[in-house]
Amino acid sequence: MNVILLLLGLLSPYFSASPQQEPAAAAWLYPQPPVVQSFEHSVNISPYIGSFNSLAGVSLYMPLEELLQVKGSPLEVTPDPWQGCQEYHYADMSAGICEGAVLYVHVTPMEARQYGLYLNDQRIEPHKNNLAQLLGTPDFVAEDGDVYMRGTTALKIYRNSQTDEWDGIDLFDGNSS
Repeated sequence: MNVILLLLGLLSPYFSASPQQEPAAAAWLYPQPPVVQSFEHSVNISPYIGSFNSLAGVSLYMPLEELLQVKGSPLEVTPDPWQGCQEYHYADMSAGICEGAVLYVHVTPMEARQYGLYLNDQRIEPHKNNLAQLLGTPDFVAEDGDVYMRGTTALKIYRNSQTDEWDGIDLFDGNSS
């Protein structure tokens, strides 16, 4: 007899209604909200230019050979009195060449008006004062202009102290100056 009671005890879950079946009917009557993930992936979309890779199509530390392939022969090569290097002048920009590589890139307002000004292949127009929209707040404000840093790379917008109009723009390694 004990064996029969033991068998009935073991087999009783198979003969009775499962408690999980009742909520299933309730779930059918009351729609459940969709599953929500417990984590989110967010893309940090910033309206600002997040890095300074190139100015006027020239990147920092670009080898001289590559500069000549990209820009061609310079209009003029002059000594750079500040760095002790050579400055290669083109119609749309100038590049400081030290030890066979680009150390800085400089663009004047006249060059920018005539040829356009491209930062990371994106057109910028400093004469329209739209730089705050593209670059954000300057990291440093100097007497002669505003400096924006992205990592170790710096972009300086030179300003005329009397008119506050931009006088030039430089791309350079912030650690080298």
